[in-house]
Amino acid sequence: MAAYDIGMLRVFVLIYETGSATLAAERMSISQPSVSYTLRKLRNHFGDVLFQRNGQRLEATPVADEIYPRLRRILESMDEIMASSATFSPATSRRHFRLRMTDVGISGLLPRILHRIRSEAPHVALEVELLNLPSIVQELRAGSTDAAIFSTRLDAPDLLRESLFKQRYIGICPVDHPRIGEHPTLAEYEAEKHVTVAISTGHTALDQKVRELGVQRTVALVVPTFSALPSLMEGTDLLSYAPTSVANRLVRQGGVRTFPLPFEVPVSEIALYTIRRELPSAEFDWFRRTIVEALR
Repeated sequence: MAAYDIGMLRVFVLIYETGSATLAAERMSISQPSVSYTLRKLRNHFGDVLFQRNGQRLEATPVADEIYPRLRRILESMDEIMASSATFSPATSRRHFRLRMTDVGISGLLPRILHRIRSEAPHVALEVELLNLPSIVQELRAGSTDAAIFSTRLDAPDLLRESLFKQRYIGICPVDHPRIGEHPTLAEYEAEKHVTVAISTGHTALDQKVRELGVQRTVALVVPTFSALPSLMEGTDLLSYAPTSVANRLVRQGGVRTFPLPFEVPVSEIALYTIRRELPSAEFDWFRRTIVEALR
């Protein structure tokens, strides 16, 4: 007979996600001593403490980090099977999906995704939030996010990465910048002050290339989005950058113009990230396929 049951696996997953045996007990409507007893059995089974206390929180060990994604996906797949035996139908589904994107994605890509979803599944709800790159893998693994779109390449074995399209970066400056012409030299570029976009947004390709090439860039301002650049840069002598499609939109707003960057410009590949699932899921497969078809 197996030395485990589904309840044990749920206790493990809930402690991992909440960082608390008390919260895990509340979620499962069982006593805290029962959770503590189950945790002891799990520790014996895996030969590892699994969670260590840090202040008020139980933090996962490397062993727990390794097994969590697989256990969660197995439980999720079982719940989906037991919840309904009917074939997923986009036209009648009232499913709630969660998507994370950059500000560029929200302004430039989300309208196409929304149009496609609404045309196939008018009752489906879509929750979109700004991407936070440092936490996105954990969000995908924990199930608090269903999918994410960004350019930074991640190659974790439990992530499914699907390429959508490629884009280049281009320089941006105020329309009346006193020193930057149509084709600035590298020396002219390096002599100016710069505005960059926070790496937590997922736009890291140009920053990485600058470091690789040894380009000297004095950063005067770091902002969370590209969208504010025209109003921030107007009347200054600051330089910045943006994906070409975004830069063209910013130019149309007025106050800024573009210029070719005086070094090898990186080509950035935008991709859709989801979690690899142990068992097929018709609704998640539909959601992923809908995004890919909308953006390719």
